[in-house]
Amino acid sequence: MRCSILFILVLWVVLPGYSQAYDDISLSLEEAEHLALTRNRDIRFARHNIEAAAAETLNAAASPNPTLLVSTSHFNPRSKPTTLFKSTPVEDVIRIDKIFERGNKRELRMARADSELIATRLDLDDALRQTRLNVRNALFELKLAERHVELSGIIANQSKRILELARRRYRAGDLSGADLGRFEADAARAQAGMRTAKTALTRARTALAVLLADEDHALQLATRGNWPVAVAGLPDADIINTAISQRPDTLAATARVEAARRNLNLAQAKRTRDITVSVQYERQPADVMQPRNSIGLGISVPLFLGNYFEGDIRRAHAELALAEDQLEAIRAHIQAEINQLADELQHAIDRWQSLQEQELPAARRTASAAELAFSKGAISALEFLDAQRILRAAELDTLQAHSDLAKAHAALDAALEITPPREQEPAS
Repeated sequence: MRCSILFILVLWVVLPGYSQAYDDISLSLEEAEHLALTRNRDIRFARHNIEAAAAETLNAAASPNPTLLVSTSHFNPRSKPTTLFKSTPVEDVIRIDKIFERGNKRELRMARADSELIATRLDLDDALRQTRLNVRNALFELKLAERHVELSGIIANQSKRILELARRRYRAGDLSGADLGRFEADAARAQAGMRTAKTALTRARTALAVLLADEDHALQLATRGNWPVAVAGLPDADIINTAISQRPDTLAATARVEAARRNLNLAQAKRTRDITVSVQYERQPADVMQPRNSIGLGISVPLFLGNYFEGDIRRAHAELALAEDQLEAIRAHIQAEINQLADELQHAIDRWQSLQEQELPAARRTASAAELAFSKGAISALEFLDAQRILRAAELDTLQAHSDLAKAHAALDAALEITPPREQEPAS
């Protein structure tokens, strides 16, 4: 009896939480962006790249390590191994070699690594910008899919109700079998449309879950809140020029041009000879006619007889030209992107206003009048179905236009974004 009571209590505690595990996870736009900035894999990759670039600055600042040499010579090969060091006087040498770099090689390496680190940090800023845009588009796509499912359900219910009306008229002899077949086909299309909308909903949920790195809860994701309010403000020339010069991807390319220029200077500095200084201590056998112990000093420089680093310098010139071309290409791409997105936003605004203020109200009035006329036998089945199809098309077009307007506004905002909002970034 006690075991049964304990089992019931356990079920009472566990089952509510188990059922809640399958509830929808509703997200607002701000919550989805925050989760993406915390979990998104591309952002994590960018942060790891910063760590690697920061480590490279330590390598660039390091000077060459000295080399220690310890040697023993003058062994008698005829001596027994057990008496090798006792029967034969040997000579011991301890030497340290140290390379001293010239031509500001260390400073140039550090400057190149610093420029690469700046570029990598700006890559993170650009990844944050693109991730926010991707999350907004994915959330708008999910909201569109949710509304599409709702609208498809309404259309399917309306088609079912109209089919029942048509069947009553058919049984009363007011409708032909061919017309009834048209209503049945229309109802079947409405059911198929609802299934298609549900498939699109699953696809949209999965796309958002991938951005949030939360694929386990993909089928539970849902949106919360209304569509964002789009402001019909298009950028002027000053805003566009500022975005072209100050966007994170432009600044990253500029930093890589500077890194390539430092790399060219470093390649040219290889022609400046480094100096190797050697300090040596030598212990000689007691039976030779020289001092028993001595200290030596040596200096060596490389002789550029086979390699004058022409290949390295030419490659550095090519990499600098490539970095400059990439910077120019990025600026041109931003210019074209902003112009295109501004045009798309204006078209999206015009289309949304036309559907919302003209086409959709007219289609609703026409469909309502057609339904009333069909119920009284004043119009044919084809005329009634044609009015219903026009209404459905207008409703779906309006829904799609609302989503396109939100996406166009988000895309233009992202294209003009200069500095990412640091307060939204998760603490690293």
